[in-house]
Amino acid sequence: MAYDPTQVATYLEGAEFPATGGELAGVAAGNDAPEELLTRLRSFEGRHFQDAPAVAEALTQGTD
Repeated sequence: MAYDPTQVATYLEGAEFPATGGELAGVAAGNDAPEELLTRLRSFEGRHFQDAPAVAEALTQGTD
């Protein structure tokens, strides 16, 4: 699935960075993100992200 960086940023609105994938999944769930995105964010649990663009890049690259 392709992730639009603008849409990802919308789902992460209110997140405090740096944050782990699990923390971001919690924020995204509160912002009604689709389950597929939540699953991907949870897969990044051990990673720390500095900002929303870094999250979008990781999602686009498919790395975890």
